Amino acid sequence: MQNKENWNTSWSVDQQNNPPQNLDYEVLELFPTPVYTSVMPSELSGIIPFLNAQTPNTGSDEANYGERSANSYILNEPECNEAKTFVLEQVKKFADTILLYDYDSYELSQSWVSKKHPGQHHTMHIHPNSMISGVFYYGDQSPKTPAIKFHKMSGGMNVNQLQARTKQDKRPSKHAWTTFDLEFEPGLLAIFPSHLFHSVPMNESDKIRNSVAFNSIPKNYLGQEKNLTELNFSKII
Repeated sequence: MQNKENWNTSWSVDQQNNPPQNLDYEVLELFPTPVYTSVMPSELSGIIPFLNAQTPNTGSDEANYGERSANSYILNEPECNEAKTFVLEQVKKFADTILLYDYDSYELSQSWVSKKHPGQHHTMHIHPNSMISGVFYYGDQSPKTPAIKFHKMSGGMNVNQLQARTKQDKRPSKHAWTTFDLEFEPGLLAIFPSHLFHSVPMNESDKIRNSVAFNSIPKNYLGQEKNLTELNFSKII
């Protein structure tokens, strides 16, 4: 998908298509972890001045996490209503069609502006107390501006505990990947399970990496009453 707008405050993203290969065998891709990508509509980019005007949070560990907004419910602000609606539509599409979750609707638990100034990064982490997380990007683009790096779990069940010697170039087989980078593109929206480890590499460019991150959960309840796993928010609040 080519950029339709040639300006720094417009959403845009490129997608690559891998050519088909003729193989005499089949590889079963068992239990993959999906990352859903889409594009923020260009007509919603009018919120960028509002995002840029947010007051940064004080007392944060900027050396390890970068800068974030003091407001951690930014997409709940009236200026962001349309962007929030679009994001939640994409969250539900990801949940319904990819993860096959069975909930009527989802709600954002928190959302915040994230800025990585030159030299800043964000250490590897997950998002606790959330089911589906995501991020979208805006602002100036540079080849050295990082977006996000996803990490394969290196311990626990169903993971090889032997340290195998691997080929240096792992690009030919995604089954050998231990990390995966998404490149920064203004307007790129990435949605993923909240338990997926991810980080932000150091910003080696001279531009600020701008994004809005968010967490979401099903609205009203989690689990199932008949299985004695239900967490019904209306009954405990």
